[in-house]
Amino acid sequence: MKAKEIRNGCLYYNTLTKRVERAIGKVGRRVMTMVHDQDTKLVKSDNFRRASELQVYNYLNKKSKLRAVLERVATLKLF
Repeated sequence: MKAKEIRNGCLYYNTLTKRVERAIGKVGRRVMTMVHDQDTKLVKSDNFRRASELQVYNYLNKKSKLRAVLERVATLKLF
């Protein structure tokens, strides 16, 4: 993909890492991306393609460890 086609906040499939990543900024021909609970990194825009509906669904439904712990705590009855 070309850098000008990539929009911040959208999900793209990175062909190098073989996973879905969220675009959070552009730096020249590179795109700053982020994945759940991981640091940001710069990736060449040529390595992206649009994520399929299934890939987006799977990305959005992955739960971080923190979210899973918070859900367990919220469901505990204290009395």
